[in-house]
Amino acid sequence: MIKELNDIKLINEFLKEFNQSIENIDDPFKKYIGYMIDDKIVAFLNYSLIYDRIEIEYIYTNNAYRNKGIATKLIEYLIELGIKNNCLNITLEVRCSNKTAINFYQKNRFNEVSIRKNYYDNEDGILMLRELV
Repeated sequence: MIKELNDIKLINEFLKEFNQSIENIDDPFKKYIGYMIDDKIVAFLNYSLIYDRIEIEYIYTNNAYRNKGIATKLIEYLIELGIKNNCLNITLEVRCSNKTAINFYQKNRFNEVSIRKNYYDNEDGILMLRELV
């Protein structure tokens, strides 16, 4: 089940596996959703809803739950949310070397828009976009 999250302790417990954490969840633009199984997060998506667009910050899926369509369900939920909020598009950046993620986003109808030079320190990022209207 997909659930909007606001419990920073629960979120950080999940993100520990990916050497990530969230320090503050009070930013009014940042939102967090999780795919829950038995009240435990197995996949997580962090995004910003900024007026008429959504920007995905990151998405993580626990290794044991990969390739089961869970991340796709989170993306589909986000698309529905964007449409309900009259958003024009969803954007994200992904490392050029992250072929698995690029393929996942392309499968979900995100298109490469441009390259952001040295976006990840010494690695370029690809700006990807999914139109909603």
